[in-house]
Amino acid sequence: MSSLAFNKLKKRAASDLIEKSKKKIDRFDGLTVEEVQKYTLPDYLKENLDIVFVGINPSLMAAHRGKYYAGPGNHFYKLLYESGLTPKCITFEEDHKLLQYGIGLTNIVTRPTRSSADLKRIEIKEGAKIVEEKLRLFKPKIAIFNGKCIYEVYANKNSKSPFHFGLQSELIGDTAVWVVPSSSARCANFPRMIDKLHFYSALKKYLKFLKGEIEEVDIKEFFFEGKCKQFIPSTSKMWRRKNMSAFMHGGRIANKDTIYLDTSDENIAVVYSTEFIVKKLEEKKDNDNKNEEREQLHVCSLKEKSNEIFNENVEGRLQENTEPKLTNVKNRIKYNKIYKKNKRLSPKNVQRSSKVNDSLDFVKLIKQRLLEKAGDIEAIQKNRDSQK
Repeated sequence: MSSLAFNKLKKRAASDLIEKSKKKIDRFDGLTVEEVQKYTLPDYLKENLDIVFVGINPSLMAAHRGKYYAGPGNHFYKLLYESGLTPKCITFEEDHKLLQYGIGLTNIVTRPTRSSADLKRIEIKEGAKIVEEKLRLFKPKIAIFNGKCIYEVYANKNSKSPFHFGLQSELIGDTAVWVVPSSSARCANFPRMIDKLHFYSALKKYLKFLKGEIEEVDIKEFFFEGKCKQFIPSTSKMWRRKNMSAFMHGGRIANKDTIYLDTSDENIAVVYSTEFIVKKLEEKKDNDNKNEEREQLHVCSLKEKSNEIFNENVEGRLQENTEPKLTNVKNRIKYNKIYKKNKRLSPKNVQRSSKVNDSLDFVKLIKQRLLEKAGDIEAIQKNRDSQK
């Protein structure tokens, strides 16, 4: 084992642990996590608000600062401004000013935690009842649940039950219910600000409809099935050439497919409004339909040409094949006749003649040997007679 690997296995010194614990304490200005969890956030509510955002519970950073959605990377205030719900970009330090624009804030659970996973389901259910009473009391036009899990617990729904973001079918008194993805950067399906912007733009349009500023509206625009994550091509190389960050204004805003490459605050909401997205989708559908028609015509023409070529080849092959077939048949008939004649004459007769010749030769040999023996016998008798 090398010295480097052995050093990794050694116990850490106590001084290192003290330094790391100091860093964690310094995050909250010397306060421990237990001390920060004692802080709570006030409700910003009053009667006849336009919208009220319902969060799950304060984060540790939000509780420490005493402000809503004050965690690093939270896109809440940026989304309000880019969608047009607020006329100017408000920071978390000015969260109380949202009441001036008809926006209220509250949480289901008041206890701060590192993440919503640390909460008990009983806490969320009890807090949901209290929030429902508050909404019935203050009667806002729309109640927005900032996260899918919050709404599922509130509505007693499971992960298997059907769900869609946007406008929901039920009401809380006279208050409409809306669900948006969590504004936190930890949201897995919508990690960037631009991924969530179209939900807030649709919310702004629905609010105008409730106020009577818009008369005709297609309700389907406010229902978002599935994950609803919009594909945005990566443009990091383009921004690197300009020595600019690709994550300006909380997310990737300008790209090659957008109309405006200007990243000013005025153009961002216009480019990613629901009207712009719907028009863009309709244009894509028209182009796809045209391309499909062209492909079908091209395929039909290719089929016709291939059929013509196939028929020509078949006719040519039939003409070529019929003539040689006739000649082959005639040749075969002649060959069979000749073969039969030869078969009758040659093979059997040759075999018989050869067998007859062999038998004749054998008889001759026997006769010769018998004659030789008879001659020998006569010679022997003559010798005997002469000796006597």
